[in-house]
Amino acid sequence: MSTPKQCAETWEKVSAGDAERGPRWEWPNPRPIVTDLPEPPPFKPQVMLPPELADFVLDESDRMVAPPDYVAAALLVAMGATIGARCAIKPKRRDDWIVTPNLWGGVVGSPSTKKTPTINTVLRFFDRLEAKEADLLDERMSVFEIEQAAYEAHEAAVRAAMKKAAVGKGQMEQAMRAMGDLQPPEQPHARRFRSNDSTVPKMGELLSRNPAGMLVFRDELVGLLSSWDREGNEGDRAFYLESWNGTGSFAIDRIGRGSLFVKNLCLSVFGGIQPDLLQRYLSGIAHSMDNDGRIQRFQVLVYPHPVPWEWRDRLPAKGAREYVRDMFDRLASFDPVEDGAKPADDFVKLPHFEFTDEALEIFIEWSTDLHRVQIPNEQNPLMQQHLGKFEKLFSAIALTLWIGSGNVGAIAHATAVRAAAWCDYLAGHARRVYALVEAARVDGARTIAKRITEGKLPDGFTARDVYKKGWQGIKTPRDAEAALAVLEDHDWIIGHETDDQQGRPTTRYYANPKLEVAR
Repeated sequence: MSTPKQCAETWEKVSAGDAERGPRWEWPNPRPIVTDLPEPPPFKPQVMLPPELADFVLDESDRMVAPPDYVAAALLVAMGATIGARCAIKPKRRDDWIVTPNLWGGVVGSPSTKKTPTINTVLRFFDRLEAKEADLLDERMSVFEIEQAAYEAHEAAVRAAMKKAAVGKGQMEQAMRAMGDLQPPEQPHARRFRSNDSTVPKMGELLSRNPAGMLVFRDELVGLLSSWDREGNEGDRAFYLESWNGTGSFAIDRIGRGSLFVKNLCLSVFGGIQPDLLQRYLSGIAHSMDNDGRIQRFQVLVYPHPVPWEWRDRLPAKGAREYVRDMFDRLASFDPVEDGAKPADDFVKLPHFEFTDEALEIFIEWSTDLHRVQIPNEQNPLMQQHLGKFEKLFSAIALTLWIGSGNVGAIAHATAVRAAAWCDYLAGHARRVYALVEAARVDGARTIAKRITEGKLPDGFTARDVYKKGWQGIKTPRDAEAALAVLEDHDWIIGHETDDQQGRPTTRYYANPKLEVAR
C-alpha cells in the first residue's frame, strides 16, 4: 500500500512533467464555495388573481411586512379546501377524467419571516366557518332529538303490534312491513374545515362525516412528512398520498378498533417549512429509493426572499377582508349544479365544470408545451417528476379561481390564463426548492473546507475520515463524497486513488498548498 507521502510524491511527478514538455504544474487558486439558489419568480397579483383577491393579498402582506407569496399560496389552498370534493373540473370534453380543487402546498422561510402569522390571516376565516357550524349544530341537534323520540315511539308501537300478531291477534306481515319502513334519523355533525394534528384513524372518522374533505394544517410540515417515514407508518403515508387525488375511497382496518370505510378521501395540506429542514429532507429523498412522489405533490410551495422589516401600522384596506370573508361563506355552502356544473352520473362521480372553447385551447397549448418541451428538457429528476403532476395543478387552480370569483357555467379564457401564470410562477419556486439538494452538497463542502483550514484533516484523508467526524450535514459516506466532489471542483483538494491495507481501491485527498492551513 502506498503511504500518503508516496501518493503526494506520485502526484508531484505526474504534475511536474519534464524540461522538454514545459514548466512544473501549478495548483490553481482555490475558488470561493458559495450557495447559489435560483432567484424566486416575482408574484404578480394582477396577472394571477382576480382584482378583489389581489387587493386582499397585497393589503395583508403589506400590513404584515411579509412576502405576498405567503398570503396568496395560503389563500389558494384554503379556497380549494373549502370547495373540496363537492365538485370537480372535467378538463377534457370526451374523457371522463376529473380533477378536484384540493391542493398541497406550503411556505418556505426562516423562523423570522412571519410564515405562521401570514398563513393565519387566511385560516382565520376557517375559524369563523366552524363557529357558524357549531351554532347550526345546536339547532340540528334539537330537531334530531325530536325526530329520535318520534322514531323510538313508532318503533315501540310496531314492536307491540308484532308481539300481538305473534299470539294470533294481529297482522304479522303488516307489522313487519311497518318495521322495515322505519328509518332512524341520522345524527347531525358539524362540518369540519381543517385539522391540525390528527391520527389517520381519527382523520378517517372525520372524513367519513365530511365527504367534501378537509384541510390539514401543520405549522412545521417536515414533522408531518417525517412521521410518514417512521417504521410502522406506511399505512399513514398511503392514506395521505391517496387523499391527494380527491376522488378515491379508503378502508382503514385496525385491530381493536374495527374497520372504517371512507367513501370519498379528499385532503388539502398546507404549512410552513424552514429551509434547512427542507434541505435535509430533500437530500434524503434525492439519494434513496424512497422517492414515491410525496414531495412532488406539494405544488403550491413558495420560497420567496424575506421582506426587510419596517414599522407599519395602518388600517386594513376598506372592503378587502370583507370580500374574502363573504367569499368563504359562499364557497362553504354553494350548490355546484345551481352554478352551472353538470350533474354527477354513473361514470363521473361528482358534479363537474368544463372549460369554454377558448379556455380549452389555452389548456391544450399549455399541456402540449409541458409534455413536449418542459418535461423532456428538464435535467433535475425531482423537478421532472414535479412537472408531471402539473395538469392537476392547472385544472385545480382554474376551478378554484372560477368558483371563488362567483362565476357560473363553463370556465372562461381569462381564468385559464391566470392558471397558466400560476403554473409558471410555481415552477420557478419549485426549481428554487429542489436546488436545496445541491445547496446541501455545497454546505457540506463549506463545512469540510473550514475543517481543512483549521488543520483538522491531514493530507491523505479519506471520505470515511470525514463522515466519521459526525460534522453537521455530513452523516453518511454519500454526504462526504458529494461534498468532497464540490471541493475538488473548486480546486480546494485533489483526489488520488490508491490501495488500502486490504488491497481495495481508496481515494485519498490532498489540500491545495495555496490554502492557509493552521498546523
